[in-house]
Parts: sequence; structure tokens; C-alpha cells
Amino acid sequence: MPADTRSSTWWSLSYPVLVILLLVGAMPRSGLAQVLYGSIVGDVKDASGASIPHAAVVVINASTGLNRETFTDETGRFNFPDLPAGTYSFKASQQGFRAFEQREVTVSLNTVTRVDVTLEIGSMGDTVTVSAEPPSLQTETAEVHVNLPGAQLTNLPVPLGRNYQQVYRMLPGFAPPTNSHSIPTNPARSLEFTVNGTSDDQNNTRIDGVSTSHIQLPHVVSYIPTLESIQEVNIVTNSMDAEQGLAGGAAINVQTRSGSNAMHGSVFEYYTDQRLKAWPMRFDDVALNTGPKPQQRNNEFGGTSGGPLKKNKAFYFVSYESIRNHSTVNRTVSVPLPAMLKGDFSASPTPIYDPLTGNADGSARTQFRVLPGDPNYALCNTATNPDCLNIIPAARIDAIAKKIAGFYPANNLNRDRNNYFVSAPFAFDRHQVDSRFDYNGNSKFNMAGTFGVLHYRTSVPTVFGDEGVGRPIGGSSNPGHGHGNTYRVTVMGTYLFSNTFLMDAHYGYARQGTNSEQPGLGRNIGLDVLGIPGTNGTRLFESGWPQFDIQDYATMGISTNFMPYYRHDPQSQYVVNFNIIKPKHNIRFGGDMYHMTLNQTQAEFLTGGFGAQGGFGFKRGATQRCDSVNGATGNCEQTSAGSRYNSVAAFLIGQATSAGRTLQVPDEYHVRARLYSTYVRDRWTPTDKLTIDAGTRWEYFPVPTRPDRGIERYDVETGQVWLCGIGSIPKDCGIEVSRNRFGPRLGMAYRITNRWVARAGYGLTNDPYEGMELIRANYPILIQVALESPDGLTPARTLAQGIPAIQVPASGSGTLDIPGNYAWQGYPKKLNRGYIQSWNVTVQRELPWQFTGQVGYVATRTVRQLGFLDINAGQIIGAGEDGRPLLTRFGRTAATVLLQPVGSGQYDSMQAQLQRRFADGFSLSVNYTLGRAMSDNENSSFTPAVQARAYMDRNFAPTSTDRRHNLGITNVWQLPLGKGRRWLNDQGVLSHVLGGWQINNMISVMTGVPFSVLSDDTSLNLPGSTQTADQVKPVRKLGGVGRTTPYYDPTAFAEVTDARFGNTGYNILRGPGLFNWDFGLTREFSLSQGLRLQFRVESFNFTNTPHLGLPDNFVGDDEFMTITSVQDLGREGIDERQFRLGLRVVF
Repeated sequence: MPADTRSSTWWSLSYPVLVILLLVGAMPRSGLAQVLYGSIVGDVKDASGASIPHAAVVVINASTGLNRETFTDETGRFNFPDLPAGTYSFKASQQGFRAFEQREVTVSLNTVTRVDVTLEIGSMGDTVTVSAEPPSLQTETAEVHVNLPGAQLTNLPVPLGRNYQQVYRMLPGFAPPTNSHSIPTNPARSLEFTVNGTSDDQNNTRIDGVSTSHIQLPHVVSYIPTLESIQEVNIVTNSMDAEQGLAGGAAINVQTRSGSNAMHGSVFEYYTDQRLKAWPMRFDDVALNTGPKPQQRNNEFGGTSGGPLKKNKAFYFVSYESIRNHSTVNRTVSVPLPAMLKGDFSASPTPIYDPLTGNADGSARTQFRVLPGDPNYALCNTATNPDCLNIIPAARIDAIAKKIAGFYPANNLNRDRNNYFVSAPFAFDRHQVDSRFDYNGNSKFNMAGTFGVLHYRTSVPTVFGDEGVGRPIGGSSNPGHGHGNTYRVTVMGTYLFSNTFLMDAHYGYARQGTNSEQPGLGRNIGLDVLGIPGTNGTRLFESGWPQFDIQDYATMGISTNFMPYYRHDPQSQYVVNFNIIKPKHNIRFGGDMYHMTLNQTQAEFLTGGFGAQGGFGFKRGATQRCDSVNGATGNCEQTSAGSRYNSVAAFLIGQATSAGRTLQVPDEYHVRARLYSTYVRDRWTPTDKLTIDAGTRWEYFPVPTRPDRGIERYDVETGQVWLCGIGSIPKDCGIEVSRNRFGPRLGMAYRITNRWVARAGYGLTNDPYEGMELIRANYPILIQVALESPDGLTPARTLAQGIPAIQVPASGSGTLDIPGNYAWQGYPKKLNRGYIQSWNVTVQRELPWQFTGQVGYVATRTVRQLGFLDINAGQIIGAGEDGRPLLTRFGRTAATVLLQPVGSGQYDSMQAQLQRRFADGFSLSVNYTLGRAMSDNENSSFTPAVQARAYMDRNFAPTSTDRRHNLGITNVWQLPLGKGRRWLNDQGVLSHVLGGWQINNMISVMTGVPFSVLSDDTSLNLPGSTQTADQVKPVRKLGGVGRTTPYYDPTAFAEVTDARFGNTGYNILRGPGLFNWDFGLTREFSLSQGLRLQFRVESFNFTNTPHLGLPDNFVGDDEFMTITSVQDLGREGIDERQFRLGLRVVF
């Protein structure tokens, strides 16, 4: 390696390490700190308004005895940073003045609580005591944030799984969270969500200060604490403090509960089954909603315990929860009709052409017909089909296809599509423990440690059973068996060198283990049973069914390209922060080191294709005809009409339009990433009314590596693959990443009066997306054969030919020639990482009856939005494979995907809130967002719809999660009746009957999301780009529901059969909006002193209002523009009303 390269490499790795070490010194390391704590600030004045310097100020945690003492500075100001969340008593005193005490001062996570004090002249022995909480105005920071107390979360009717993320849909700027990925990949059942129009890969969730993102799939998290173990959730969505990084959308901090001086705990069970659930929305299949309901049993049970190990010194808390979901699940899919599988396509509305006839460009093909004497002549009804057209002769039916066809069941619903209904048992069991230990060493030092573990097992049936596999049935899971364990550990602490110099730090570690195995594993079905060359292999993960995709119909065999998989992925984080408090200044600085590793066995290419077993795809074009050929280019300009019958015919004659297989060379592969950051921030209070936050954050994202070398890079100049760190290739492959990524933050909060606050803030955050899934396994670790039809008409491969043998190259030189049909995905030579700007201008006012209201303008701008861009996508309309830019240079026909900027995004909104903290038995939160989100590529892990550079401006459109209006209402109301309440508190009969009731609500009202109208892309013939339909007349909204009544007028759109894009853009129409009411009713009984029994009845979708999904959006489909599904609201596919019964014993 050249000396200058070695020096550069050493500097790139050592510089951030040196910065962190200088910050940390010899103190214990830990995670992100002030976000773990809260603060109390304020001013001490006399009755005339003059500041009182050197007054003694003390805060004491009522539950743990933790106490802090300080003195006001020369301006009469005091500051208590790094206080654990909880309820405190506050005392202030000075010679010549009466002492002041305020009780019930609530300190929330990542929140500054202001307590202003006026001391009265008198003896210090006299005390003025105030019991009411201070005003809840946000007077010290300009960030937009929400705090969700654990008590509120356990009271609200949170749907099945009791995941705190379900409450996000009620918050300003949030798109409703949805389910994401299978149970084995996401056993915590984390939800996927976007905030303020940004990428869902740009949210950062920390548990007790430690990032818990799913390393491979950062739009979800790897661990969700049990609801009972949560003390508080703090969510910052705009203008974040410089301390918070790796988040362009939301920075979320979850704090787990700690013990206290009092023993407390609970035992609980929540139960629901099919008898407590309405029938699902069946649209036109209402006949299925008869007879006994399928089993659907869900038990969630467990308990908590917390208390002192030593009074005022050491405390513990532990939570256990188990979920057992055992159900009979069902799915409706499309299977070819028995006549079709015999070769009879006489019912087809479109001609079925023989690809072995005509010219090489697909023109002059003749239609299939059967002649007398052929065994299939018996299929012809000469009365209606005198020429016996669209019937395939018996000799032309492929022998392998005939074997596969034998595994398809006959349709059991009398229609052409969605004609097969199947049900089978499903099981998901999960056990979870969350625990915490707290220690108060003295008034200067305290520490805590947490531990959590999640264990799960799942069994998921398939559409065609273990013999034919097919798609999984029910829920969000992979076919077959899943199992694994996830662990997390955190150690954190604070130390006060003095009242004006503090440090807090923590270390965190998490390890996610997920495994999934499909039915049939262990048998080489493709090679040994079906006899297809090139399928399967010699290792367990290569065995089982290959994949057979027939366009418009259910997949036979394995239905995905990523099964099986075995993953164990650790991550660790080291963070330290320091506070220097000076008159009018609170200076905070620190650093963060974040390490992530993937250790996996999974033969999956993100760009698609087929998995370790191999597979074949059958589209309509193989049995269509070219009706018009461009005389100049020789390319087809217009094709004959096609239908779903054409794709089944292509399968039956064994003519695949795509084929391939992915070979994983090592038994397990590894990739590591490290992220480094430092920051500094000054919170300046030039006056009593004005606070200004100014700071910056520096972040460095080195190129990820493998354990023994760097990653791989495709060199666009030579068409070769570089193996970083092998031979003469530098370890970073010369990949350029910036070391100058600074993110300035600026905020202002001004107290206009004691009841009015105006705030404005700005922040810049680097896009944190690392693309670990993209780079984890590349050539030559994964080698993918991807064979595609060159024009959509010519078959790519036959079943009899199978899949070509895959050659493993020698890698000693560090450079490799990559075959042209082997896909690639990875980093470019220069990763020009983008950034997100956010700003807000907000006004907040304290209102009567303990309400506060605020309204603000909240906006984001995404600059250089990252995305997966295929640089070998077709660039010339109608040219097909000939239009791929790397074809003429290197003979490449396969996708060559690089992570690079693909456009921009913008979001503008008005966000309004009306809040009442829980007091006198009542809390209310009303949140409204009026917003618009536009983007070229809404997520960093997405591929833009159009990848031809000359037409990429077509991509800018509303995002798929854009909801113009979103209203969320939550409340908890203890009815003012009975013992200890306002009315009927006389211990009489009515007091006992009507007392102890509580009503809890979560109500959502929002408009629908946008969708595109798509058309067949055969005539466009532009690989890598998505075709839209032609709009031929004004669109009328008909409002229909079901397969026979369209939602929009389908005749307003037409299929595009010319070599051009359709005249419509993307996301031009909107689906139905939704109304949802989740309702809870609680009755509490006092069993004895300190022992209470709670009975709960909760109903999700209380009004049983269907949340209608998007219409079928593909022109030419029989059900085009009809709605036959419901929206995903993160409820594992359950949309109908469901009641849940709960019983809790609290002590």
C-alpha cells in the first residue's frame, strides 16, 4: 500500500478516536446523556423584582431521596441539569427572607422545567409552601417535542401487542405507523413511521440513551420495552439540540422505570379471542363470514415489581411480559383455473401467441391453436371457438411446468381472480424481561444499569402447505418456523465535580438474533424432484423449493428471495457529556462512538432476483406479439394487448421472462460500521425572558469494513469489482466520504409574558443512513445470476434449460471481472451524503383550567436525498436492454445499484396542539396537522420510480405517506364520582356503584394517502423505470367499495401501448380517509390499603368502521379502481372491531 494512502487511512480512523478520547479522559464511558435526564432552571427574586444572588436552592426526589444543592449566580439564576425524571420538591432560601418550598415539581425526560421564585422578607424559619405544579410552558428551548408519561401509556387503549409506538399516530407531524417486516425479522413488532415528511430511515430511537435501531433495517428498531416498564417517552421532531444526532425525522428517547423507596408492582393479564371480535371486512366475499369464527386467541400477561434494596441508596425494578398469539389464519389468493393448467385459454380476452413463431423482434407471431388429433383437441368447444384458438397443443406443454402445475389446488371460489381461500393454524409466542438497577452514591454521584431480553418462536402456515409452500398465511411473518433472542444492556452515570461542572456518560450494548426457516428445507426440490438444472445446492440454506412467479397469480414454491436466514447482529455505543454552568450560560459538549456489526447467513440481493434455491418469472410478454417495429432502431414500439392468461400460458410452455439464482459463497458473512460524533452547545440567557441555544454537531461516517478487509466497490471506469484491502487496493477502496459534516443548531425562546412564549428554531442533520443492507453481501460474497428478457417479449430462459452454473472467481489480486448478468449493489466512489434542514416558528400560551395551546409552522427540507439508483437502468425509451449504459462499455445487463443522491424533499405544515396534563382526574391532548410532503424519493432505502436520468424530474410527487389533514385526540378521564372524588363521595350505595370508573380514548381522523395509476411497461421498454397510465378524460370519484363497484371511474385511464411514458404523474389520486376510535373503560376496586384491582374493557375500532385501503391501481386489471383491502394501521392485519378484557392487581 502506498505510504500516502496508509497515512490517510490512519488519519481517517484515528482522528475521531482521538477527539472522543480527549473528551472522555479516564472517566467511565456511557451513552447520550442529557436526553436521559431533565433540568430545573429558574430565577430567584425579591418582591421588587430584584435578583437575589447566592441563595441556596435544593431539589429532592420524593421517591428516591436523591438531592442536589446549588446557589444562585450573580444574576439570581440557578440551574440543575442531569436530573433523573421524576417528581421533586424544591426549596430556596436566603438570609433575611422567608424560605420558599414548592412541591410536585415534575421533571420530564429531555425537558427543561422552569421554577421562578419570589422570596418574601421575613425569617428563614418561616416557609411559604406551594403545592401546585409550575406552568407547563416550554420557555427554555425551541425544539418541537412531546412527552408521553408511562402512566398515560398504560391507561390508554393501546392495541394488541401494547406497543407504545401505537400512540405516534396521535402526534403532530407523524404519519400513522404501520407494520413492517416479518415476525422473525422484527420480533419486537416495531412499527414503521415517517415524521415531518422525512425518510423513515432517519428516525433514531434510544432506550436509556442507547440507540436500538435495527442495523439492517433502520426504519424499525430492534427492541421495544414492555409498556409496563416505561417511565417516559420523549419525542423531538424539529430543531433538535446539538446533543441529538443521527435523526433527521424524530429523535426518540425511552426511559425505563426505576424503583423507589416504596415497594410497588402489578400482576396483569389482557385477553381477547374470536368471540370478542367482529367479522373482518370481506368486501364481496361476505359468504366467508358465516358459521363459527376462526380461532383468534391472544393472551398478554405478566407482572412488575420495584422497590428499595437500601433506602435512599439502591433500587430495583423488573418487568416480565409474555404474549401468546394462537390463531386460525386465512388468505385469499389467485390460482390458475384448472382449464388453464391443461392448456385451455379459450376464455382469454387477449390472443395467446406462440413465441417460437414469427421474427426475433416478436413480430409476426401466430396465435396458438389446437388441431384435430391432438390430445388437447378435446378441450376445444367448436361451437364457440370454431378455429380452436388459444388452446396449447399437448406436445407444447413443458414437462417440468406440468409437474409444478400439479401442486396448484383447484379454485374453491367461483371467479377468475382471488379465487382460492385457505385457512390454517398460526402461533407466535414471545417472552420479555426488562429490568433496572439504580444507585445513589452520594450527592455527587449516581449510576444505573438496565438489562432486557426478548425471546420468541413462531410457526406460520403457507398457502399451498408444506408440499407446495407459497405465500405465508396471516399476520406479518415468513413461512415456516422462526426463533431467536434479543438482548440489551446499559450502564449509565452522572458525576458532579462541582455545582458548575458536571459529567454524565453511559455505555450500551444490544444484540439481535433472528432466524427463519421455510417448509421443505432439507430437500432439493428444484433439482431432485422437478429436475431443473442449476437450482438448489449442497448446503442446508440452499435447499427447498425454488420460486415460480406467474404474473397476476400466487407464487408456487418459496415466495421470497431471502429465505432462510440466520442473523446475530450486535451494536454498542459509548457517549460522554460535560456541562459547564456559568452566569447566563449553560455550556454542554460531548462525544459519541457507535459501532454496528452484521453477522448473517442470507442469500438475498436487495435489487431483487431469486434466492439461494433459484427461480423463474413468467410475464405476459412472452406470449404477446409485437405489432409495430421501429424501422430505424429495430425495437418494438407497440405490442398486442395482454392479460393474466398470457402469463399462465408462458409458464405452461416453460418460457420464462426472467430466471436466476443467488449463490452465497461463505457460509456466513460480516460487515462492520462505526459512526463518530462530537458537539458543543451554549444555552445563553441574556435576559430573564430570552433564552438562546446555539451549537453545532460534527459527525463522521467512515467507510464500513469486513473483519479482515474493507468492503467491495464497483469501479465504473473499468467495469471491475475492487476488493478493498486486497492486493494493491486500499482498504477503503478510495471511497470518498466527507470529514467536514457539521450540523449547526440555533434556537430562541422568548417569554412575552408569563402566559405567552414565542419560539423559533433551526437545525441541520446529516442523513444517517449507512445502507448496511445494501453493502452487507456483494460480489464475490454473493453472486447472482439474473437473466431478463431483453425486450419483454423474448423469453430469457426455459425451464428445461434451467439456470446456468455460477462460477466463483479467484480474488487474490483485489480486482475481479464481474459477469454482465451478475447484479451489483454498493457504495459509489464518492458518497455525497445529504442532509435535512428543519425549522419551526411556534407560539404557545397558558390557558385557563390548566390547558396550554400552541400553534406553529414546522418545515423540513431534504437536500441530496439518498436512494438506491441503478446506474445501468435503461436510459432510452423503447431500447430495452440496448439502452443500458454499461452494456456497450462492459456488456453488463444486470442492475448496478449505488447509494447516492437522487433528488430532494420538502415538507411544510401547520401543527397545533391543545394540552392538559393529568390533574384532578382528567387529561386531554388534541393534535392537528395540516401538512404537505413532496419528494423525488421519499426514503433513503427506496429506488426512484424513474431511473432514466433524462426523465427523473417525473419523480417529484407527494409522498406515499402524505396526509393533508391529521387530527388526533387522546384523553384519560376519571369520572368525578365515588370515594375521594367530587360527587357521591359519601360511601353510600351509589358511591360504590358509580365510583372508580375511568374512560380512556384515542380518536384519529385523517385524509387518505396518494397513489399512482400504473400501466404495463412492455411498450415503454425502459428497464428500471415504472410506467404510468394515460388519463383520457376527467377523473370522477364514484366512491364504490368491493370488486364490482369502482372507487374512481376506471374509464378515465387507459393502458399505454406506445414507446413513451403515460401522461399521468405519480401519486396523482388519493385513497379514502379514515376515522378510528379506540375506547377503554376501567373500573378500579380498592381491596385493602395499597392494594387495588382494575378491570378493563377496551375496544379497538370501537365503531367497527372499515379503514378502506387503496384501489387496484393497474390499468387492465379486472378489478382496476376497486377497493378490496383495508389500510395498515400497525395492527397485524386486524382492522375489524375487537374487544380486549384486562385484569390488573396493583400494589
